[in-house]
Amino acid sequence: MTSVPTTRAEFNPPLLEMRGIRKSFSQIEVLHGVDLTLHSGEVLALLGENGAGKSTLIKILNGDYPRDDGQILLDGNRVELRSPREAQRAGIRVIYQELNDAPDLSAAENVLLGQLPRRAGMFVDWSETRRRAGDVLLALRADFSPDAPMRRLSIGQRQVVEIAKALTAQARARILVMDEPTAALTPREVDVLFETIGSLRAQGVGIIYISHRLDEVQRVAQRVMVLRDGNVAGVVNATEVSRRQIVRMMVGRDVVGQESDSAPRAGAAETALKVINLSRGRAFEQVSFTVGAGETVGLFGLLGAGHLEVARTLFGAERADSGEVRVHGGPVSICCPRQAKRHRLGLVAEDRKAEGLVPSMGVADNLMLAHWPAVATAGFVSRRRQVERTRTWVGRLGVRLKSFHQPIATLSGGNQQKVILARWLEAGTRVLLLNEPTRGVDVGARADIYALLSELRREGLAVVVCSSDLEEVLEVSDRILVFARGRIVAEFDRARADRVSLLAAAAG
Repeated sequence: MTSVPTTRAEFNPPLLEMRGIRKSFSQIEVLHGVDLTLHSGEVLALLGENGAGKSTLIKILNGDYPRDDGQILLDGNRVELRSPREAQRAGIRVIYQELNDAPDLSAAENVLLGQLPRRAGMFVDWSETRRRAGDVLLALRADFSPDAPMRRLSIGQRQVVEIAKALTAQARARILVMDEPTAALTPREVDVLFETIGSLRAQGVGIIYISHRLDEVQRVAQRVMVLRDGNVAGVVNATEVSRRQIVRMMVGRDVVGQESDSAPRAGAAETALKVINLSRGRAFEQVSFTVGAGETVGLFGLLGAGHLEVARTLFGAERADSGEVRVHGGPVSICCPRQAKRHRLGLVAEDRKAEGLVPSMGVADNLMLAHWPAVATAGFVSRRRQVERTRTWVGRLGVRLKSFHQPIATLSGGNQQKVILARWLEAGTRVLLLNEPTRGVDVGARADIYALLSELRREGLAVVVCSSDLEEVLEVSDRILVFARGRIVAEFDRARADRVSLLAAAAG
């Protein structure tokens, strides 16, 4: 067996050991004898591109999948984890990136789901439920009431509830797995989460931390383990490795940024989109900006700042109360997505699973959703033409798949996002709106998407990137508009924009 780089740092005795883990699906092996060691009081960052095997390994640890070969040891003792319930009994809790909540229940009910306190063994003790859940949410500095209905909470707030579930006294974890825990959190919530992680480490909890945000990994983790194509590509000390080295281990090559392609355009461009005093309820008010053809404008703000809602309103998913929108010089009235499409606007939604995809449909069907007439005759879809168009975009965007007709839910998040982008490009979109375009997307796919945006910019497409990711807006934008409390509070061109200035403006 080929050796991999490792560290010699001193840790507490191993809390968890996974030895020689193998797993196959349909006779295709996806984990090739993976070893993982987690120590008490340690944060181990588990990194890798989508499809590298991280999720499979964690699902084996959580009892979702049986392993084909290998051993799992807790405190040196071999264990069999045949179900998530057995994993929980062993002190293992997994917080998956895909939120798993009950939207019709309150935050408190979700935090204590399956362990609601009862009186006389029969009736739920609601005051005790609120108290227990409130204590955990207070420790996480949640900015919402335990009585708040889940469906009214933001994605970031729902993520806080998921974390709270694993921190209740009854479910206290010895091993906690966090899959992209900060993907939807504000900087303040991230700071609170990291403080909580520090407290859990002090209590001896071992944490496996999965993230694509390398700055966070080096901030919170002691060691980094990288998977690539089902193998361990390396295990290194977080303080002794650069981000470039981590990326090289993840993708097997150097990923070059797009800085040179993203220089500001010289001279005035045709105005593709003009927004004048647009307002909608408490979400945002008096928003005005322009986007030139061939220009990328970033709308940056903390969660709840209103920038994501602006994109949804421009696309007709929400109706504006007042204001004017002009597309390529002409005033337009957009009250639904169908009208937005007629004016050649496209939206890549923040939650691709709920609003961007039909999971059970194939890749080709999803790609052509916004442009059926191009592959239909007399109302009948030509499968041959559909595959031809799909093959063109799959090749251009580097979508990794096995079949044009496989369910899109079987693709990685990055490849799903590429298919959604291809859908709007196939439909002839001239103004592309993107909400959190690389959330849950691995490093390699993120670089591919940024390269595509740079290429589209050169082709004259107007792009609006709405993101709460500082690095993202700094990477792709010609200009950045900063939102706070539903208003544009600052504007930066690429030359003047930096992390400190953007965060200071976003914080008011």
